[in-house]
Amino acid sequence: MTRSVLALFLCAGWLGAADPGVWKVAPPPPASWERDRVADLTARRKAAMDQIGEKGILILYAAEPRNYAGDVDWPYRQENDFYYLTSVAQVGSALVLIPGAHSVRGILFLPPSNPAQETWTGHILTPPEGRSISGIQDVVDARLLNAFLSSLIPAAKPAFPEETATAGRGDRGTPAPPPPMPERLIAETRTPIENIFLISRGRPAEFHREIDLAQKLSAAGLTVKDATPIFANLRRVKSQREIEMLGHAVEITTEAFQRAYTLAVPGTPEYEIQAQFEFTFLRRNAHWGYPCIVGSGVNATTLHYESNKDRMKAGDLLLMDDAAEFDGYSVDVTRTIPVNGKYSREQADIYRLVWQAQQAGFQQVLPGRAWTGGADSVTGAANQVFKEGLLKLGLITDASNDQQLKIWFNHGIGHNIGLNVHDGPAIKELQPGMVVTLEPGIYIRPDALDNLPKTPENKKFIAAVRPAFEKYKGIGVRIEDDVLVTSGAPEVLSAGIPSKLEEVEAAIAHLRTAVKTSPLP
Repeated sequence: MTRSVLALFLCAGWLGAADPGVWKVAPPPPASWERDRVADLTARRKAAMDQIGEKGILILYAAEPRNYAGDVDWPYRQENDFYYLTSVAQVGSALVLIPGAHSVRGILFLPPSNPAQETWTGHILTPPEGRSISGIQDVVDARLLNAFLSSLIPAAKPAFPEETATAGRGDRGTPAPPPPMPERLIAETRTPIENIFLISRGRPAEFHREIDLAQKLSAAGLTVKDATPIFANLRRVKSQREIEMLGHAVEITTEAFQRAYTLAVPGTPEYEIQAQFEFTFLRRNAHWGYPCIVGSGVNATTLHYESNKDRMKAGDLLLMDDAAEFDGYSVDVTRTIPVNGKYSREQADIYRLVWQAQQAGFQQVLPGRAWTGGADSVTGAANQVFKEGLLKLGLITDASNDQQLKIWFNHGIGHNIGLNVHDGPAIKELQPGMVVTLEPGIYIRPDALDNLPKTPENKKFIAAVRPAFEKYKGIGVRIEDDVLVTSGAPEVLSAGIPSKLEEVEAAIAHLRTAVKTSPLP
């Protein structure tokens, strides 16, 4: 801990109680978290089966463990689409949906109990637990999966060797042999299958089993269809419970930013602020939705700055792109604050421009509105503010030139969020129930002009903007909020984290004064 942050802790009298009138703590999760889970999952599975059709079958596998080093794996995170339909975070699981079956249309396959394995890596879900979590009543030993699929689709038998399901790294001990497949399930799922749906495209490291199976099934003359578009369509618009999960992730993120605004003083290493975020996420039963980005000074001009090792200085801006994931649902929030509590005139010029561009984008977050396109699209509205502002600041020479804008703003205006921090395909048209980010930014990288192609046009541009560039060089600002599309005006879920320049400075002053007499919670 740096001396500057330690001084704040000592001045706060850390044996005393935190003042609830000053410090805002994330509330407990909403009641819908557990109360409405099964109803939500049941509705999702029905919607998925409607798209699969009565002559189709969907096969989903749980994510495989990822090795970190030697005999240590990364913390396990379930494959998103599997989790979307089951809420089951058990490795070694699988889900089969058969819309045309007589009565049993969904079967959850779970790995068997294995006390020797559980001694090392923890509890393996039991069938009753799988039923309770997912709402799927038919839960079967995962070692019977391939035999079941071979029986249901005889032509696919060569693609389904005898299964030896495991429940994580180690394969310790030998579980009891699996029971026979219940005859009732075989009888009640018997139906003609013409289309086999898998996640048959994606990153090979994540979906190698599915890609390999799709190739084998296709070679056997069977019709394999990629399930990715089904999930992209289903996950685009959120249920009320999903919106509340994202809202709770925002509440946890808000508490973390409060700590960062308080403790990000001159002399503090970036990693200490990263620690404040991760501490808050973990103590609220959450996790980071993506690795924390804590970039001070010129590091703020790196979009996905990774090291978080530098020490903050008075006069620096601090860009923090950090947000919580709760029950698999990740939000995405960025704030850029002055380390010493006050923006310089040059920093304020850039900051106000980014904030104004975001406000213009907010006004276009309306149902039926295009994400990109003309001036009334979300991207178009923000870009127009940027072009006019950058021209006025002397950083571009032509307000109609998109390429000049991209020198300073070189990423998209936002994206969907949900079970992925970048959830689903690119946004086209906004619909009520979508939750999106709006994240304009300006990055004046010190080497930006040096890296432009050496064309006559660029040489002329560089000469024209050089004075402004020298004035603003090294400044990076991004402001990112999470926005719910409604039937009317948008709802900014992360509005509780100050972002307007005057409100940021006021919040910093208030919190850094308060911590001297009242400890952080």
